[in-house]
Amino acid sequence: MTSDNDSSAVAELVERGMARHGGEIHTGYFDFHGVLTRTLTNSEMVDRAVAGFLRAFPGKEAEKPDIEFHLFTVDKLDDSLGEIPAKATMLYDWGMVKIYHQGPLRYLQVDTRARVIADVEKRTAVGFAEKELLQSDWLVTNLFFYPLWGQLLKECGLFPLHAAGLVKEGRSCLFLGRSGSGKSTLTLHLVKNGYGLLSDDTVFLREKDGRIEALSFPEEINVSEQTMELIPELSRVQNFTVNELRNKSSFSIEELYPGCVVDTSEPALMVFPEIAEVQSTTVAPMSRTEALALAMRYGYFFLDPSTTGRHFEILSLLARQTRCFRLYSGSDQKELGRAVDRLLTGSLEENQTSGEEKE
Repeated sequence: MTSDNDSSAVAELVERGMARHGGEIHTGYFDFHGVLTRTLTNSEMVDRAVAGFLRAFPGKEAEKPDIEFHLFTVDKLDDSLGEIPAKATMLYDWGMVKIYHQGPLRYLQVDTRARVIADVEKRTAVGFAEKELLQSDWLVTNLFFYPLWGQLLKECGLFPLHAAGLVKEGRSCLFLGRSGSGKSTLTLHLVKNGYGLLSDDTVFLREKDGRIEALSFPEEINVSEQTMELIPELSRVQNFTVNELRNKSSFSIEELYPGCVVDTSEPALMVFPEIAEVQSTTVAPMSRTEALALAMRYGYFFLDPSTTGRHFEILSLLARQTRCFRLYSGSDQKELGRAVDRLLTGSLEENQTSGEEKE
């Protein structure tokens, strides 16, 4: 194998994977907001999982995609399949998932059973995972594929943010928060009441003409038993997928509300929700400095040396562009919806006034 910093390392591993696991290769093309990804895999399950994950973004066949991913399944992972160098620097540690870097290469390790190596300069990646690990589509997409695909998207100017995005009158409200902060409950209630949806978990940010756009990523919505009890409409869902690892069930929101997904929107609000043990919902304004500091926690930041500066600029522009609030969600769902309506209406009025003053 070549030097750790040699950009040919990924190409050599692709050749090794093809030689060891030849046969039929499944190919997929996905146009993610103008960034074309090509995936190649020896596994029908991996192909199906990624195609489902990116079903909203079908792409056309092309010789030179922006991002290329080779994903191989193996019976047993060994050091010949992309061993992580001892001198590699850790960027991220989430227990069983770790990300390292050395030179242009990024290394993803999923305990001892999966490894992905990406070249951020060539925007290519190759991964190997033991078949025993990939017991569900969620494990394929969220552990094997997404972490380094998300990094390569940043190299293409699309920056992920752990947030729900809801749209009204062309402007969006981004709800940023950890799991359990009530984002999915907010999403379902607001879509039910006429809001468009970008995502209930991850939106992507892109700069355009000095402004930040929020881009859709409509994954299946994950709901807990508590959320299902709060929202009776969920009883109409026919196709739930149980995710035992997260103690949640997922479904496509368009099964309940066809046509609710919005492709892009300009953010007007950043809101940080918390569940309050009271009936009424209350809000409190935040400074943009405080909101930026919190947003960095939810920006899949990873402190990656190739994109950290640009990522910070994107989040800074977002904070300057939006009004920022804490939202303490009460149990009265109607009052919760009215509180968000008031915030977004106020933001629209402020933007209109600002525009008039500039003219």
